[in-house]
Amino acid sequence: MRKLALTTSALAVLLTGCESNPLYFRLSADYYPVSITGSVWEYSVEGGGTRIVSVVDQVIVDQRPCYRLQSGAGYDYWINENGRLEHYEDRRVLFNGYEVPVYQAWVTYLEWPLADGMTRRDSASAQAVSQGITLSHSWTRNTQVTGPESSPDGTWDNCYRVHQEETVINWVQTAGYEPDTIMSTRDIWLAPDVGMVAKVTPDSTLILTVYTPGQ
Repeated sequence: MRKLALTTSALAVLLTGCESNPLYFRLSADYYPVSITGSVWEYSVEGGGTRIVSVVDQVIVDQRPCYRLQSGAGYDYWINENGRLEHYEDRRVLFNGYEVPVYQAWVTYLEWPLADGMTRRDSASAQAVSQGITLSHSWTRNTQVTGPESSPDGTWDNCYRVHQEETVINWVQTAGYEPDTIMSTRDIWLAPDVGMVAKVTPDSTLILTVYTPGQ
């Protein structure tokens, strides 16, 4: 009976209103709302300028229904369901002025719910042949989640900070070419029911200025 009473008490606390129970608020929030067509995020770019990201429509990619997001002239494809956020990775190697596709697949980007200390390690390797030359591509992405905390500009609370370190190695396997290694880092702040409110890399900073949810 004592165990039952404790369980009932814990459930009552969990079901308390969001304002008095931040944990329940975070657990029930959507930290990457890419499944609503018409949603628009407008970011200020450090040094001047803006970047606009919008959910354009729903399409089929690699036999799976997903949502297409536009940023400038480029597109990204996302699936947010079954406790996972998946991104369609379209990796290409530049060779003789052409982008050669070497790796295309759906890859889990994050798992829900987010929690302080969560980690992920994703990697893949692939090869393609172009003009009789073998092109190799490999990548590794390490992800760590911390928080909750405020966004860098202090505008958004209950954010989770996603720190990623990625290594990409491209190699044109012929005489005279050495593997080309690219290392990058990024920190992304995700706010509940808004999504990415800030992104910081060694070269740039994006801060959300306007968010318009779709219908």
